[in-house]
Amino acid sequence: MVIVGAFILPHGSMVLDPKKKGLPKEAKDLHKAMIDATQAIEKLKPDLIFMTSPHGIALSNDFGICLNKGAIASAEWENDYQDYTVNIDIDQEISNKLLEYLLEKETAVTGIAAYTPGVEVKLRWGDAVPLWFLRNISTKPKYVLLSQPLRRHDQTEELIPETLCLGNDLRIFFEKLEKKVVIIISADMGHTHDKNGPYGYSEDAAPFDALMEEWAVSLDSKLLVKKAVPKLGKALCCGYIGFVMLQGMIEKKKLTPEVTSRSAPTYYGMMVAKYL
Repeated sequence: MVIVGAFILPHGSMVLDPKKKGLPKEAKDLHKAMIDATQAIEKLKPDLIFMTSPHGIALSNDFGICLNKGAIASAEWENDYQDYTVNIDIDQEISNKLLEYLLEKETAVTGIAAYTPGVEVKLRWGDAVPLWFLRNISTKPKYVLLSQPLRRHDQTEELIPETLCLGNDLRIFFEKLEKKVVIIISADMGHTHDKNGPYGYSEDAAPFDALMEEWAVSLDSKLLVKKAVPKLGKALCCGYIGFVMLQGMIEKKKLTPEVTSRSAPTYYGMMVAKYL
């Protein structure tokens, strides 16, 4: 069938509970946008969901395809949100076929089986937050999970060409399946919005996030690849490689983009976007 939709979803645990005391209004708005995205995914009736996160089980050099039978994901963050857990089934057959396909393309990719393929792997917030919102999708889709290499931290610019190529190869692979596929990019934005945050403050953070919103509604690769790169070193965006992958996956498809929420309710920015 086809890729029926794609979504950028944040993974800040604060978007999970809109009733939490002291929660910034911006986080409540992001929660509403996550609910809206979930409803949109429900209407697409996916058979399979592909998700990539920058905070999965990361290899030093390669992208990683999870080969376990399933996952247990916890959104616990700083001794809070422990109750937000979700279980998913991983499509092992498709995951193994994708690994074989990408290796034939000479992609820097490795299969990962935590413990043994026959058990569930434990995952954290980067997967858990988006997955928690998707936990009740009625079609009960299986998942394909892709982790991003640790070299995204210090070799980001070098990763861009191969990640664009990977995105295009993923599009070709998924569109040959006899399934409705939804793409999820788990991503947060600049991490230097607050001088009291763990990464300090940079004047590049807010302009970087605004630039990423401009890219998200246009899929203009020049914004993503040319204008954003000089700001990456100070903005510190964990989601950037996911954005590049999405560019490669859907730039040739006729999907309508919409950013439904973007803000920085804490030291990092978050954005919800959908492509339908």
